[in-house]
Amino acid sequence: MSQLPLPMAWSRRGGVDSLLIHDANRAAIAFLRDPAIWPSHCSLLVGAPKSGRTLIGELLAAESGMTIIDDADREDEERLFNRWNQTRDEERPLLLIAREPPPAWPIALPDLRTRLATAAVARIDPPDEAISAALIAHGLEQAGSAFAPDVPEFLARRTARCYEDIEAAVARLNALSLSAGGKLSIASARQVLCNNSGLDETADH
Repeated sequence: MSQLPLPMAWSRRGGVDSLLIHDANRAAIAFLRDPAIWPSHCSLLVGAPKSGRTLIGELLAAESGMTIIDDADREDEERLFNRWNQTRDEERPLLLIAREPPPAWPIALPDLRTRLATAAVARIDPPDEAISAALIAHGLEQAGSAFAPDVPEFLARRTARCYEDIEAAVARLNALSLSAGGKLSIASARQVLCNNSGLDETADH
C-alpha cells in the first residue's frame, strides 16, 4: 500500500506552536494574515469544532496584535456590537471566530447584522484523507507516542472526515500508548478503535 503525502507544515510543541498548517486551513491563514486586503476591518474565521480555529486566532493575535473574539456566535450581541465599533474607531483588525457565519449564525440585533455583512469569511475546510493522516501523525507526535509509520494512513482510511472524530481517535491511541507502552502498531490501532463509531472497518487495506 502506497503512503499518502502529508500536506502539512510541522510546528514546535506547545500552545500556538502546536498548530498544524495544512491544505484545509492554509488559504484561510494566508488571507487573515494580511488585513490590508480585507474588505473591512473585521473578518470571520469559521470552521468545525476541533478544527484548530482557536489556535489560528491565537497565532494571528501573537503575530499582529489583532483583536480576537473566539466563539463570537455565543457572545453577547451588544458587547460584540460595541467591540466592532471600538476596533473600527481604533483602526484595529478584528477577527471573529465561530462555527458558521451569518445567517447560519442567527443575529437578532439589526445594527450588528448589518456590520457583519461587510466582513469577509475565511473557512477551515473539512479534512480529506491526507489531512486526516497528517493530523493523526501530528497528534501522536505531540503526545510523544511512538507509532509505526503506517498507522496514520491506516486510521485515516477508517475514521470519518471529521475533526472531532480524528481527535477522539488520537486520544484513544495516546491513552493506549501511555498505559501499554511500546510502539503503536496496526494491531493496537485496530484494538483501540474497534468500538469507535467513526471507524470504517470496510475500508480498503
